[in-house]
Amino acid sequence: MKSGVQAGRFLACAALVAAALLLAHSIAKAPPVGGAASEDVGSDVDLDFTRMNQTVRTTYSYRLGVNPKEFDGKALRLSGTLLTRVDKADGKRYFACQLGEPGGCSCCTPGGILEFEPKDGMKWPEDFPPAGSQVTITGRLGMVEETDGRRMYVIPRLFGAEVSAR
Repeated sequence: MKSGVQAGRFLACAALVAAALLLAHSIAKAPPVGGAASEDVGSDVDLDFTRMNQTVRTTYSYRLGVNPKEFDGKALRLSGTLLTRVDKADGKRYFACQLGEPGGCSCCTPGGILEFEPKDGMKWPEDFPPAGSQVTITGRLGMVEETDGRRMYVIPRLFGAEVSAR
């Protein structure tokens, strides 16, 4: 009986080690933010999520969600679903992009929805694809501090974003 339990523990440990190695390999293959790989995607962006495979894109989406200041000031290109709403309190229209493919699991990953402010001169709705459309957005990430009266929140937001239908 003891050997069966030991064998089960060994297999569980082996599975954990294999998963950790796979994750480490995926992260190691991911280009550093603003690193040499950014030259491959063009000089207009530091990090192009649209050219990453799913594993690397998920890794960076997670990093963006848990530590957005790592990306502060970087030019990013992302794709996903265009979201928009009007705040009833101030009447301002807000825009966001739900990262990833429709029906995917991007909503479960921190960083799955990223707010953006369109570049100057863009008017809703004439200069945008319809809400719910698949879009590509390119802009520079900045941090916005907001408060609810009790707590201060730091919200990552793309500024000067160009929006195009995919």
